Amino acid sequence: MDSGEAVVVKRMSDLKPLSSVEFTRQLHIIAHQKHPNLLPLLAYYYSKEEKLLVYKYAENGNLFNRIHVYIVLSDIMRSNNTGSRGRDRIPFRWNARLSVARGIARALEHLHFNVKSQSSVPHGNLKSTNVLLDSNEMVLISDYGLSSLIAQPIAAQRLIAYKSPEFQSSKKVSKKSDVWSYGCLLLELLTGKLSVYSAPPGMNGVDLCSWVSRAVREEWTAEIFDIEIAVQRSACSGMLKLLQIAIRCCSKSPDNRPEMTEVVREVENTRVVESEEEDLSVDPSLTDESISTGASLNEQ
Repeated sequence: MDSGEAVVVKRMSDLKPLSSVEFTRQLHIIAHQKHPNLLPLLAYYYSKEEKLLVYKYAENGNLFNRIHVYIVLSDIMRSNNTGSRGRDRIPFRWNARLSVARGIARALEHLHFNVKSQSSVPHGNLKSTNVLLDSNEMVLISDYGLSSLIAQPIAAQRLIAYKSPEFQSSKKVSKKSDVWSYGCLLLELLTGKLSVYSAPPGMNGVDLCSWVSRAVREEWTAEIFDIEIAVQRSACSGMLKLLQIAIRCCSKSPDNRPEMTEVVREVENTRVVESEEEDLSVDPSLTDESISTGASLNEQ
């Protein structure tokens, strides 16, 4: 901008047939959401030909790149649809990941209990590419509330909430669909694996809910965690606690998923480690401690 401030302009398409008044009403609901972990909507533009949203620019990119840092090489991509973590990757240790999990949970809790709207999905599209990091590594959630603008056939194809188990069977989404999305995001954060729900076009992901369920059931829990945090022995109990929260959030039954207020409380109580430079080796107790995790899973 002329002022020197950088912003992001999002061009909207495939919207519901909304009038200018209806579009403005929905945008005001989104713009009035004030929370430290929500990306601020600064302005919008509406015309028959063009709908634009203007957001604050987050300097440190998105969580997808922070986890994976994929180097997309055209010849490799054509052959096996994979990438690799870059050599210049900034370490993404346990404390930073836990901080991200907390920021996302706080933002979702705010949306679930502070949105003055009839919309049943306060976010609707929570995924790692929609979790941004500013210059201070503060978590900023983007794309919240846009499900109220998108035409449902398009939403069913593109938005994460519409890929939840309940939408597949009953074609319904709710706040609990957001909770499911949060659980999927936690699993991506813990495993470092590419989720099928957030994989960019042309790249293959894993159904992390099913993969983690199998890992816990067959008691190879130690192999679940991204090696970058699995080697932090003092973070072992915290990783298992966050895994248990993720498993509950990913329950196939919406009624068995916790409310975001409960999730926030549990994630806030998950401890950081005092030093992240200590004994970097995989803790063998991960497999033993997984028994309690497996019990939680079997109850879902």
